[in-house]
Parts: sequence; structure tokens; C-alpha cells
Amino acid sequence: MTTVNLRTPDLQRALADYTQVLGFDGQQHVPGVFARLLHGPLCVQLWAFGATPGRWEQPTPGETTFAPQHHRVEVVGLHALHASLRCALLRPCRTRLAGRTLLHAQRLGSDSPQWMDWCAWESTLLDIDGHVLHLIDRAPWRPGAPARHPPGTEVTE
Repeated sequence: MTTVNLRTPDLQRALADYTQVLGFDGQQHVPGVFARLLHGPLCVQLWAFGATPGRWEQPTPGETTFAPQHHRVEVVGLHALHASLRCALLRPCRTRLAGRTLLHAQRLGSDSPQWMDWCAWESTLLDIDGHVLHLIDRAPWRPGAPARHPPGTEVTE
């Protein structure tokens, strides 16, 4: 399982986004400090920006403002994860202003993972705080993993 740590200026809002919009399951939550969430092979740990450090954590020197970041995350089974995220994001949301519309469809970078020239599958996910998760799967070359072959190639066995 792959774990990514994300800082958030509003933990409750980020937690609601990951569980209600992106379809993550909550595993652990310390209000105002931390939340651990799972979606298939991806584990996200949300940390409140500006929370008082715990017994072992130290504040980051010089860090005074929140800024979203790009995170490179290697996962196994990107195609299944992408399909599950896409299904969660395409659920219509009921709002007073927009009615029933697909508000979150653009948060996945594409309709399916893309084959990259550097021999891996890749997709991106944008969260509510602006963090970009670059999800990468090198499964075609992992021993014992189901093979996913690049588009346009034929496999002979």
C-alpha cells in the first residue's frame, strides 16, 4: 500500500471531500490534527496545517503559509483505482444553484490512465486544496503483477 502525506488548511473540509466526493474510507481521525483514509491501494494521511505538533513532531521552520504541492505516488493497480475514483467523481451532486450536475469530473486528469514514454501508466488527481497527486503504475514490469501493455502493442504468448 502506498501512503502520501498531505497538509491541509481545513482538515474537516478536506476529510469531507476525500470521503464524500472521492470515495475514500476513513480509517482514523484525530479532530483538528490528522485523518488517515484509504481507497484501494492508495492511503492518504491528511495533516492539519498549523496544528500544534504532537509529542514527536516539530514545527517546520520558516513555514507560515499553506501552499498546495505536487506529489508523485507509485501505486499497484492504477487502472482499477482510476476507475473507482472516476465512478465516485461522476456521481451527480445536488446543489441549490446548479441542480444535478457533474461538479467534480475534471478533477481526474483524463478518462483513463495514460501510457508514458518512460514505460509506466500515469494519471493525476486534484484534491480540494489544490494538491496534485501524480499516480504512477509500473505494473507492466513488476514480477507477478498482471501485465498491462502499452497501447498499440501486440502480445504474443
